[in-house]
Amino acid sequence: MIKEYRFTGLSALLVILLIFLLLFLFTLLLSPIIILLTLLLILYLIYQRFKNSISQMLKNLRKKKIKISEDSTRGELEIDLVKRTSESLKLDPEMEEFIKYLVSKGFKYDTKSGRLYYGNRLVYAIYKKTYPINNIIRLYNSKPEVDIIVLGLKGTPDNPKFIFFIPVEESRERMSIEELKRYLKRL
Repeated sequence: MIKEYRFTGLSALLVILLIFLLLFLFTLLLSPIIILLTLLLILYLIYQRFKNSISQMLKNLRKKKIKISEDSTRGELEIDLVKRTSESLKLDPEMEEFIKYLVSKGFKYDTKSGRLYYGNRLVYAIYKKTYPINNIIRLYNSKPEVDIIVLGLKGTPDNPKFIFFIPVEESRERMSIEELKRYLKRL
């Protein structure tokens, strides 16, 4: 036998009200969890978006040199982040000789900033003793913010056999000797 229940009148209204009340209580209980999960999802997406810049910033912070001075009167320690040290401005002797050679040929060297100029154009100087094995020369790791790259090749730093004037716009990180022949100059 099958029993049949009919909801009519007040009993049907009470059952529907009870179902809505249970749904309302269920959403009230789950809403903080849902809000928390959406906040966590948003934070994770923001982290993924800026992960590279955050890690780069932390890497730069670890590399920063600090200068500690004990000039305070109350025994406090002051830490100043140094932008440039005298050690960072020093060049290796080979590069120094090459720059002296370029200065003797009409370039100007600013000792305060450590920059080399040819006329009014900023120069990035590179000296290589020999040709590389595969005839491809690495000019830079990251593109320098200068106007010209001057490459001295072979010979000695104070008298290189070949000098190449390469505009930065036309340069690449690695260039072959054949590509560089267009920029060969005689000083």
